Amino acid sequence: MKRSQQSIFFLVVLASVIFGCKDDDTGTVVFPYSNIVSYSVPGQVGSAVIDKAKRTVHVTLPFDTDLEHVVPAIGISSNATIVPASGTTVNFKTNNKVNYVVTSESGKTSEWTVEVELTGDPEAILLELIPNTGGWNPEFTVYHDLSYNKYLTRYSGWNGGDGCVTTELPDGSLLWSFQDSFFGLIDNNRSRSNNTFARNAGFIQENKSLYSYVQLNPGVNENTDTWVRYPGANDNDDDKWYWGGPSQVINGEVQMLMGQIQPAVFAGVHVSTDVAIFDTEMNFKELIQDKYVGELAWDGSIFKADDGYTYMYTQENYGICAAKIYVARVPGQDLRGTWEYYTTDGWVSTAPTDHSKYIAVLDGTATQANVFKKGDKYYFVTQATCFGLEILIYESTSPTGPFTNKRTLYTIPDKYTQDADPAFITYNAVVHHALSKEGELVISYNINPIDFGDNFNTPGSADNYRPYFVRVYNWESN
Repeated sequence: MKRSQQSIFFLVVLASVIFGCKDDDTGTVVFPYSNIVSYSVPGQVGSAVIDKAKRTVHVTLPFDTDLEHVVPAIGISSNATIVPASGTTVNFKTNNKVNYVVTSESGKTSEWTVEVELTGDPEAILLELIPNTGGWNPEFTVYHDLSYNKYLTRYSGWNGGDGCVTTELPDGSLLWSFQDSFFGLIDNNRSRSNNTFARNAGFIQENKSLYSYVQLNPGVNENTDTWVRYPGANDNDDDKWYWGGPSQVINGEVQMLMGQIQPAVFAGVHVSTDVAIFDTEMNFKELIQDKYVGELAWDGSIFKADDGYTYMYTQENYGICAAKIYVARVPGQDLRGTWEYYTTDGWVSTAPTDHSKYIAVLDGTATQANVFKKGDKYYFVTQATCFGLEILIYESTSPTGPFTNKRTLYTIPDKYTQDADPAFITYNAVVHHALSKEGELVISYNINPIDFGDNFNTPGSADNYRPYFVRVYNWESN
């Protein structure tokens, strides 16, 4: 073969390699390659490492990435196809891996494995300073807790609810409990559609990992049931139900206050305070009913003091946006013990039916009580009455008050008011001591749209009924 002929032959071979093979019927060039050539995820750390020989891709993501809803942009060989397609939501949660099939234009298929690695501190908390424009006392510094706000921005399982409480378990995990809750799938526009409604809910955050979720409610997504059902309640839990309250760990078990609720014109009427008992792995053990019978909700707060008693607090509204806070206690910590109520006759073991007998430890603007001790002072954190936006702190030298020196810790944004669009109410301000890292107060408050329909079928509707978190520093009084 002459030199010029060799050159022409070489160019033909090179062209077939570069441009693919020729379809004999159509005369068009068909590309034979089935490779992943790029893989990118929002927030990705560095570039993906692609090994064509092993057909693997390695991606590094921040520790707080929602592994159930990763939406990658994928580059592949010319005219090839890939399943799942680029831009499709994939789930890396099971074993940090997702398998893909790439098919070349010529019909050749290749199986690829993409594996993600998480980097960073799994307990690191991301904060955003909230400017104080006069909404709270100037000595307080407040941040949005971006990590826990994101943690509860979920796309499956529990995805919205109120009554948010946390309890640290002996192994360092966190028990999350809620009252009314939604379960199901949320789309990428944060729209809720086919969900179920449970009267109470719980899940475990193992080792405080911000990507751990172990559901305690039976069922999956829209087929999930209420976690703790009132004995004898109907299948829809609409004749009687429990709203869960705070928990405590004692003697190898978890004791949770439960409020029995029955239907009423607005939300429901409180009938009794019961106690649910679990082991420390949250297996149900027993239910103690009717520790208190009546309309006062003694299931909203619990505080173990250093005087040998465990205290519970309740609220009774009166007049226009005013409330009285009453207190009960049990010797030691076991809620099976005899409950005593603080009254004008002293501590009595029978709850007064005449509420004027109770001594108010706080009389003013207060709702759900959060009482704790720091140094030689007892502090009382609460939200203002009438769905007020102010989160307040009081103090006392005794768990039985009187609580005074009212100050505003934080003011919830006015976009969550009854005058907003959509219209909201806010409530359930709760202090989460188990989430605190440096002595700050971690506080959640709940938003809830007045129109129940605003929870569904529009972008962002899944974020209308949920807790939000702030961290307050420099909160102690001088």
